[in-house]
Amino acid sequence: MEFMILVIIVFVVVIVVTLVSKHQSLKNLKWRVQKSFGAIPEHDDVKFDSIRRYYESLDSDDTHIDAITWNDLDMNKIFLRINACQSSVGEEYLYSTLHRPQSDATLLNEREAMIRFFDAHETERFNTQLLLARVGKVDSNGVATLMSTAHMKELPHHPLIYKICAALPLVAIAVMFLNLNAGLAGLGISFIINVILNMRAKTKIEMEIPAMLYFSSMMGSFKRLCKIENIAELPILKQAQPAYQLFKSVTSKSPTYQQSTGADLASLVWMYLNIMILYDVRHYNNFMKHVNNHRDAFETIYTTLGEIDMAIAVLSFRKSLPEYCLPVFHTQRGFAFENIAHPLIVNPVTNTHQMNHNSLITGSNASGKSTFIKTLAINGILAQTINTCTAKYFALRFSHIMTSMALRDDLMGGESYFIVEIKSLKSILDVVAKYPCTCFIDEILRGTNTTERIAASASILTALMDKDCLCIAASHDIELTSMTGYDNYHFRETVTDGGVIFDYTIKDGPSTTRNAIKLLEFMGFDKNIVNNANRLANEDEQMRIK
Repeated sequence: MEFMILVIIVFVVVIVVTLVSKHQSLKNLKWRVQKSFGAIPEHDDVKFDSIRRYYESLDSDDTHIDAITWNDLDMNKIFLRINACQSSVGEEYLYSTLHRPQSDATLLNEREAMIRFFDAHETERFNTQLLLARVGKVDSNGVATLMSTAHMKELPHHPLIYKICAALPLVAIAVMFLNLNAGLAGLGISFIINVILNMRAKTKIEMEIPAMLYFSSMMGSFKRLCKIENIAELPILKQAQPAYQLFKSVTSKSPTYQQSTGADLASLVWMYLNIMILYDVRHYNNFMKHVNNHRDAFETIYTTLGEIDMAIAVLSFRKSLPEYCLPVFHTQRGFAFENIAHPLIVNPVTNTHQMNHNSLITGSNASGKSTFIKTLAINGILAQTINTCTAKYFALRFSHIMTSMALRDDLMGGESYFIVEIKSLKSILDVVAKYPCTCFIDEILRGTNTTERIAASASILTALMDKDCLCIAASHDIELTSMTGYDNYHFRETVTDGGVIFDYTIKDGPSTTRNAIKLLEFMGFDKNIVNNANRLANEDEQMRIK
C-alpha cells in the first residue's frame, strides 16, 4: 500500500514538474517574441550555408541579384538587419526573396496586404509568431533540398515489395494456427528478410529524418494557423489548403524512424515490431514518393509559411527604423528620393535629390560617394523585394540592379584585381543588352594606370548611355565629368585648422576639391612627405594644363 502511494506521489510530481517546465518555456518564448518585435535583430553564429539552401534550389537567371552585387552591397548584413523571422523556413524564404526583385507590383501588393493585416491585428500577429517560433530554426533542416531531390531519396524497390514483406509476418502468425512449425519457420524467414530491408534503408532514412520531422512541424503550425480567427481568412492560407490536404495523410502519423534507444521491455518490443512490419521504411518511402509526385504542393506549403513569417519580419523591420516609406514606381529611368538613408548606419546623414539621367558622382576621399550609391542600390533592391525603403520618399522604376564596387583579387582563381573588375563590367554590359537595368559603379577601372583608366572608363560609361539603363557611377577622376555626357554631382568636405569636416550631402555639379594630401597632414605624416606630395601634385597639374 505504501509502495503504491509512493508511486502515485512520484507520478504526480513528474507530471507537475513537466507542466511547470512547459509553462515556463512558453512564458519565456512569449517574452522573447514580444521583446524582439520592432527591435534590431540579434544573431549568433549564423549558418548562411544552411540559410541559402532554398535559394540555391531554385532556377536562377540574369534577373536575380548576382553574387558580385550581393557582396558589393553587404547584403548578408542587410538580410540580418531585416531577419526577425521565427522559423528556418521564414529566414530561408527571406534570403531568397532579397535575391529576386519583382518586375511588376503584383506580388509586392499581395505582400503589402499581408503586412498591413498583421500591423492591424496585433493579437493575431503575436499568436502567429508563437506558432512559427515553435517550428523554430533548425540548421540544415533539409526541407528545401527535398523539393529538387525527393526523386533520389526513394528506396530502390517498388513500394509493393515493402507492403508484401510487411504482411509476411502476419501471414506467418496466421499459419501458426494451422501448422505451428511452418508458421514459426515463416515468421523467422520474414523477420530475417525485413531486418535486411531495414538495414539497407537505414542510412537513407537517417539522413532525411531532420527534413521529415521539420516538415511535420511545419504542417502542424499550418493546421493551427488555420484555426486562428481572422488569419484563416488570409488569401494565402486559403490558396494553400489543397496543398495542405495532399500532405495531411503522410504527416498525421508518428513514425519512430528507429530512434528508440531505450532498454525497457516496451521499447524493445516496439523496435522489433517496427522491423517486422517495416513501419518506418514504408512511411519513409510513402513520404518521399508523395513529395516527388506533388512537388508544387510541397513548395506551396513551404512558401506560404515563408511569406507569412517574412511579412511579420518586414513589419518588425519597419518599426525598428527611424523612418521608412513604401516605394513609388514610375516608368522613367531616374530616382527621386527624400531623406534616404543607409539601413545599417545608426544616426545616418540623409539625402534628398532627384536624378533623372545617368550620373557621375565625384568628390574627395571619405566624402560619402560610395556609401551614397550603395544606399541607392540597396533601396532599389528592398523596394522591389519587400516593398520597403529606408527613406521618407523613394520613387524608381522596376529594373534589374547590378553593381561593380567592392571587388577583390581572385587569388584562388589566379586573377588580378583588374581582370576581376573588367569581368564585372562586361557582365553589366551583357545584361543591360537584355533587360532594363540600374547599375552602380564605384571607382571604375581603378586597377590600371591613369591614362588608360580614364579613356576606357569614358568609353564604357558612354556605351551605357545607349542602353535601357540608368547608370550611377562614382569616381575620383574629375576628367570624366566632361567626357561622358553624364549629369554631374559631388560630395564635398570643409578643411579647417582642426581637420577635415564632411557633411555627406550630395550637391549638383562636379567636384572642385581634393583632400588626400591634406588627410596625410592631419594624420600626422612627416612634413617632408606632405610637402613633397604637394610639390609633385602641382607639377602634375601643370603638366595636365600644358
